[in-house]
Amino acid sequence: MRLTTRALHVGLAACAALCIATTSGGAQPLAQRVRAAGTGLVELHYTARAGVCGDGRGSFSIGERFHMGQWRGDMGDSRTWCQAGPARVRLRVDRGTITEAHVTVGPEVRHDERATDLGAVPSAEAASFFLALADSATSDVSRRAITAAVIADSTSVWRRLLAIASDSVDRARSTRHEALFWAGQFAAAKLAGHGEDIAAFADDERDDRDDARDAAVFALSQLRGHAGVEPLLEIARSNKDASVRRRAIFWLGESGDPRAIALFESILRG
Repeated sequence: MRLTTRALHVGLAACAALCIATTSGGAQPLAQRVRAAGTGLVELHYTARAGVCGDGRGSFSIGERFHMGQWRGDMGDSRTWCQAGPARVRLRVDRGTITEAHVTVGPEVRHDERATDLGAVPSAEAASFFLALADSATSDVSRRAITAAVIADSTSVWRRLLAIASDSVDRARSTRHEALFWAGQFAAAKLAGHGEDIAAFADDERDDRDDARDAAVFALSQLRGHAGVEPLLEIARSNKDASVRRRAIFWLGESGDPRAIALFESILRG
């Protein structure tokens, strides 16, 4: 699983300085609204990207083959549990500090513990808030925040993801790795002709596989000491088979290697 729940501590003061200053009509900034809740649970929802669906509890899918969270029911057919709907995020706040974050997609479900409901938030504002949260994080809250930003509708987040992935001074390794992974997904989607539509890219990939070549690229990704990164970079740059290039990009994103950043940026800016 890519997503797990961990205790994490992030100050909202840093986040507030980085978030969008206001929403339409001079409304209070989202970071301030979260902080104003004091201590307890806060929840909000916003429009998710097309092709993103979930069960409202912890399992959600980006396209037909890109699944995240804890499985329930039939793993073979996401349509049996996966419903399109807003992205929903519940944040636990302790005296102005976020200590937990939980991302879901789909129908609203009842929880044992009540939360302060901030209601619907514009997807662009939500993405900015969560990227700022990820950028200021010193622990795994950033992983959840990055995912929350990635699935926000009508937003372009790859530039911020690359900036986070490049920051080896202030960002935790796990944060950089998560940002690089998602930047790689956007790069692979663009290479496949889907722009920034990672859900359409995931659907496109499901029947576009060559087991032998996939195994060879995977083997390179597993070499010790990142010895396979340079060959993967060469494959991603110049292999004539676009599907093989996309698989190399996927494993470069999973590698967490900083050499992948320049390649992803060149693809996304191209």
